[in-house]
Amino acid sequence: MLYHYAITPEVFEPSAINEMKPNGVVLVELLRGMCENGLLADLHAGRWMTQVRRFQGQAGISREVRDRIQTCLEVLHNSNRLVRHPAGSSVFDNDDFRWLHWSIERHQANPLFAVFSSDIYLELSGLVDDILIPLSGALDAECWTCRQRSVRFKMTESNLRDCLAPLLAYAQKVTLIDPYMTCREERFLNTVQHCAFLLGRHDSTITPGVIHIHAGDPETDGPKRHHESTNERLERWKQALKPVARQWEHSFRISLWKSKPGNSNFHDRYLITDQCGVKAPGGLDFLPDEEEQRARITTWSSLEADQVTAIVHEEFHPQKSPYKRLGSIEVLP
Repeated sequence: MLYHYAITPEVFEPSAINEMKPNGVVLVELLRGMCENGLLADLHAGRWMTQVRRFQGQAGISREVRDRIQTCLEVLHNSNRLVRHPAGSSVFDNDDFRWLHWSIERHQANPLFAVFSSDIYLELSGLVDDILIPLSGALDAECWTCRQRSVRFKMTESNLRDCLAPLLAYAQKVTLIDPYMTCREERFLNTVQHCAFLLGRHDSTITPGVIHIHAGDPETDGPKRHHESTNERLERWKQALKPVARQWEHSFRISLWKSKPGNSNFHDRYLITDQCGVKAPGGLDFLPDEEEQRARITTWSSLEADQVTAIVHEEFHPQKSPYKRLGSIEVLP
């Protein structure tokens, strides 16, 4: 549901944009699609963005097209989906087709869904790789048309990991929201462990991040045998997450909430990162693979940007929430 692409910078040259019919439509449509559910690679330690800005500042592009491109790039940047990649091999520094070589290098290190490039650039390079897609056929390519905004799967741990990996690889924060989430159930703790393992994991390293858990009232939600006070539950969370925080160097924050009389109930389940969000109606507890036959089938669906904002900054904001926050605790590495 989140697809990682690269576009070589010569596509942003005025001459290349003006060759697209109608003017710039392919590039704009690609960028708009990435704003919906894509990541865009900022290749070679950010020099990609420097090159693109240089092309955008040149004469020869209509103001309308320039503004559309700039708007898309700003949306990607503001949603942390313009992903900075490390510098490519210096052996290609003076190669006319270095951006293609660097893109292939990055694909080999961390798979990309596609690399889009101008037809003439690809033709002159002589490079052949399934990951390289000419701009003229980009909008009809399977790597573009197969994008999904929802995924249906059995609720097993291996399927969870498959869904989480692209969502968390370049994220810096993930928020888990489930009223029934509890550290007293192993299947919920396993979900937290998988998130901790995958958050910021790319290039064989992990970038420390933040995991925020929003759960329900420990005195009323979940099995009666597990009911306890807010302080008891928060302390239990703290003890459960200390070794996880030390192992992966992530910071944790746990917040407990209670529905207010006369207001909406805390019911919906979500997984939200600093890049995107998904609705998880089946909950955030998953079964081991060996229990697959008992696993329920669920559908994760992408949230719109304004929905993510409303959930994070209103529904679970202490001063704006329709729920009562019972307490919170932090667990640091």
